[in-house]
Amino acid sequence: MAPPRQQQMAPPPQQHVASTPQQQGPWGARGAQPQQQMVPPPQQQVPPTPQQQMGYHPQQQMGYPPQQQMGYHPQQQMGYPPQQQMGYPPQQQMGYSPQHQQRGPTPQQQRGPSPQQQRGPAPHQQRGPAPQQQRGPAPQQQRGPAPQQQRGPAPQQQRGPYPQQQGGPALQQQFGPAPQQQRDPQQVPGPVSYGAEAQAVVQQPQRGPQKPEGSRPGSSGDQQEKKQPQRGTPKKDPLPTKQLAKVQISESSDTLKYRDVVPGTEGRRIKIETNHLGLSLGNIEIAYHYDVNLVPDTPKKYLRQVMELFRQQKFPKRYPAFDGRKNLYSSSPLPIDGTMSATIVYRELDGRDKEYKVEVKFANEVDMRGLRGKGQRGETPREALQVVDIVLRSAPALSLTAVGRSFFHRPEQIIELGEGMEMYNGFYQSAIRGWKPFLNVDVAHKAFPKSMNVMDALVDLFASDYRPVSREDLARGLERFQLEKFEKFIKTLKVTYEIPNAGATRRSYRVNGVGEPAAVKKFRPNDGPEVTIEKYFADKYRVRLRYPKLPTLWVGNKERRDKMLLPLEFCTIEENQAVNRKMTENQTREMIRHTATNTTVRKDKIMRALGQARYNDNATVREFGFSVASEFEKLEARVLKPPDLGYGGNRKVSVAKGIWRGDRFVSGAVINKWTVVCADRAPRGDELGNFANMVVRHARDCGMTFTTDAEKPLQIIGNRQNDIKSFFQRSKGKYDVIFVVVPNSGPTYSHVKSAAEINTGCLTQCLKMITLSRKMNQQTVMNILLKVNAKLNGLNHVLLTRPPILNRPCMIMGADVTHPSPDSQNIPSVAAVTASHEPKAFKYNICWRLQPPRVEIIEDLQAIVEEQLMFFYKSNNQRKPERIVFFRDGVSEGQFEQVIHSEIRAIRAACKKIQADGYEPAITFLVVQKRHHTRLFPLNRGDSEDKNMNVPAGTCVDKDITHPFLQDFYLVSHASIQGVAKPTKYCTLWDDNNMSNDDVEALAYHLCHMFTRCNRSVSYPAPTYYAHLAAARAKVYIENENLDMNNLNRERQRFLIQDVIRKDLPMFFV
Repeated sequence: MAPPRQQQMAPPPQQHVASTPQQQGPWGARGAQPQQQMVPPPQQQVPPTPQQQMGYHPQQQMGYPPQQQMGYHPQQQMGYPPQQQMGYPPQQQMGYSPQHQQRGPTPQQQRGPSPQQQRGPAPHQQRGPAPQQQRGPAPQQQRGPAPQQQRGPAPQQQRGPYPQQQGGPALQQQFGPAPQQQRDPQQVPGPVSYGAEAQAVVQQPQRGPQKPEGSRPGSSGDQQEKKQPQRGTPKKDPLPTKQLAKVQISESSDTLKYRDVVPGTEGRRIKIETNHLGLSLGNIEIAYHYDVNLVPDTPKKYLRQVMELFRQQKFPKRYPAFDGRKNLYSSSPLPIDGTMSATIVYRELDGRDKEYKVEVKFANEVDMRGLRGKGQRGETPREALQVVDIVLRSAPALSLTAVGRSFFHRPEQIIELGEGMEMYNGFYQSAIRGWKPFLNVDVAHKAFPKSMNVMDALVDLFASDYRPVSREDLARGLERFQLEKFEKFIKTLKVTYEIPNAGATRRSYRVNGVGEPAAVKKFRPNDGPEVTIEKYFADKYRVRLRYPKLPTLWVGNKERRDKMLLPLEFCTIEENQAVNRKMTENQTREMIRHTATNTTVRKDKIMRALGQARYNDNATVREFGFSVASEFEKLEARVLKPPDLGYGGNRKVSVAKGIWRGDRFVSGAVINKWTVVCADRAPRGDELGNFANMVVRHARDCGMTFTTDAEKPLQIIGNRQNDIKSFFQRSKGKYDVIFVVVPNSGPTYSHVKSAAEINTGCLTQCLKMITLSRKMNQQTVMNILLKVNAKLNGLNHVLLTRPPILNRPCMIMGADVTHPSPDSQNIPSVAAVTASHEPKAFKYNICWRLQPPRVEIIEDLQAIVEEQLMFFYKSNNQRKPERIVFFRDGVSEGQFEQVIHSEIRAIRAACKKIQADGYEPAITFLVVQKRHHTRLFPLNRGDSEDKNMNVPAGTCVDKDITHPFLQDFYLVSHASIQGVAKPTKYCTLWDDNNMSNDDVEALAYHLCHMFTRCNRSVSYPAPTYYAHLAAARAKVYIENENLDMNNLNRERQRFLIQDVIRKDLPMFFV
């Protein structure tokens, strides 16, 4: 193809980014010679209407005029002067001369596909769609689609206005102005943010238009297209994404694609072992499933013992596996014809006999053959895996306290966690499918309520709040906040009630809540005269209550008209009660202190747990023919090379052991007006002034500029909500940033962020009082400045080693859904999605939604993605992402199909909605999992890099213990500060980009180095981390607010973030 003629290029040479290799940016076309890139042949050129294109003409693709920028000057966009704003091709890494930066990559350094690769894979290599759907285009597809492939709609097919967001214009106005609004190319200088692709925007009016699908000569659509060149509007070629992604999500295709996985090869190889034990399933082919019905079916803790008595009575020589609820599995048919039933009498702990009626009937057969070896290609046989799990749980279930997949026992040496809780030790087990079956075993720790008198629990609950307290201190009654804390602690616990010296009065009850004090609450015993509870006990039992002013416990049937209330001094909390509650900060800190051990201690604890379980000696396990290996699985891992990072002054920084030392930011923010205020008690001496001086001094060292000192006087505004609101109202539009000292705990932080970001549009940086008074040093100030610089659109550091997928316009997204604690009520879940909007993948913006509690699927994802695409488009000179990489946190394997069906389809729908003529960016969707129990241990001490004998940062495992037919891997991307490093598990659910294991692993690892808050790699990619922070910020907004749970979308409108924050300072949330 001949190169385009000079007169067709609108900008003059000194302003135009030519389509030669010397000036190509990182998101310019790659591979073929420039003159062949994205320039259709004459007979196939299409000059569409502005409404049919999402992009503007050439001069607007090369950078916004200053007034349109996101709050900073053109030469400060992306942190570079104009000649550096095109990002980092491989040889443009910091340290190269300007001449190198202008020339771009040499031919041998360009990483574009060979002609064979451009034509697409050979037939035997095609795993995906039919040939017409392949993303590797044939030569004629590179020059431009055939007429019948054009997706530009006829005028009558034009989409309607884009949904109004924050009062924005209609879609056509946002994605392409009318011709009379467009200016001559020479009038728009300005830097290129992403690497202008001049070859993709060349106007060639002499070439005949190509008709959209379904149009005919003489149609209105044909006439409209013919008019377009006469208006002088430059046309834009179709997106390269039409060659990148032809796979669509449809009703028939939104399912996991299982295939043979090729492990990665990059990195240094080391030998490791993991806490997975080989699992032999013997010769079993079929397991037999029976339904069990127990009446009553409570209390749950007695059901296993009841079923064991049933087994001994009905089939004493058989050992089926019971799940503790309603399912029974056997290795061969049980002697049951129809339904087998019996009445079992069980003596409970309080000495009473209780009758249970047990019924068992056949349900179905379970095929176990799919678990052998790699098994069959396809979905994991979940029911077969569940059978294995239940069989192996039979060993510890009768003697230990089961909590989910974990088992606990009360330790000989009690570990106090404070506030009425103590720590139990135990172990976790789960059967998993790798390249063969495994049993994953790990240590487990959990907080249990202490078994003690409720009065002592009350004392323990408040002892840590202020000074030590005694029973006598509390005898006068509880204040309101104390009553609320006590009720939250005691609710749902089981207590044993026994009146001293009153005979057989011992009973067990579950607490529903608290009631009025015994000295106040009156009732009519046996329809007699009304008396207080205190007087009733004095008259009937001759017992004087010692604490009649304290609340009573409400127990028994919740539907009963007259509540059953018990004096708490006669109640004792029962032992071994597993409660699913969120621990307090103090309890969490104590648990970490006692459980953070090195790898050697952890392995020893796991082996002791295996000795306790004694799987191979269990009768049920033997009957099924299962056996568990006695040693950890040994395998090979690879240590990936960390990326090189770029800092200010063209300085290259290397990463060692997950840590690096960077000083001057690539782009430092300029702060013209700022102040420091205290929303707590008055600090000691001149702590605020000293902090302000340290900020200015160290900001200069890292490349930030504070043009003035902090505005004096430094104010003490207090922590009352009205005072905080009043201060920010007075400060609206006055400061670039406000440093706010907040109390160590309490709602003040929430009040500050709501008043600043929702009500007034002020940017804040908070720090706790304890940080100001005890921990203020150079490192602390530098950590604070890392966040402040990012919040003010600065650029801390960049990747010099760029993953290939970032060389074209790519939007990296992260998503997370955070749920309320199990004991919370009327609190919604928060879904948050982050997205990058610049080529260095450092800057992100956020969207969040409220949704019903504990709903994991993001319900409004389509609208969120539309919002993110618009932000990307406006931030990048009207360029759309050609690729989307989506990191999704918090999804379990059982939800994979649901996520594909719902969330990936929502992303596709969002792309189609914003451009109805077929915008289809290539999507790669990965799930990021932290809630697992896999640990990796180095076999050789020399392969460890820390005192705890952890594997090195960058250790990756993508075979043996991973799924045999899905692309998944474990990656330890961080250096653990304490304890044993937990790897993050990644699983690719969808991949239009056909990324290899090496590509995906490198991308994930590189993004772990882009978290703005610290100069060390983190445990999972920055976009996912940011999604977690965004959800946490949304929870701060709704903290202590009364929400209408039936109309959460309307409720969210109360917490919309000011545009001056959300749009102009999108990294405000870090």
